[in-house]
Amino acid sequence: MIKGWYFAERMCMFMLDSFTLRRIQSVMNGYIHEKVPAPLRTMVKLTYEMNDNELILTEERPAEERYQWDKMHIARFYWEENQWKVYARDEHSSWNPVDVITPCSDFENVLEQVERDEAGLFWRT
Repeated sequence: MIKGWYFAERMCMFMLDSFTLRRIQSVMNGYIHEKVPAPLRTMVKLTYEMNDNELILTEERPAEERYQWDKMHIARFYWEENQWKVYARDEHSSWNPVDVITPCSDFENVLEQVERDEAGLFWRT
């Protein structure tokens, strides 16, 4: 029981405060609005999910089944030790740390590096 309490207490230390969460939501909403032009939004959507100390950016496209969307995870942003670490999926759908993006405390900085995708890890065609 003490171990569980310690683990829960330790996890709480890494959770983001509500102000930071709202700021990140605002950044992501603006990014998505700019990234996908209005005429293309029926063919491709960018979405994100935030849970505690992580954010997963996802691309969605219409599926063969009507009114369904296929999802492809693009990037995982993980808040740990007061900095954002970026992960990309490999061919086995496992998340791996992206070594070419240095972890930092500025979310917009790591998002910009994912957008530029100089290593070709995120925006595959």
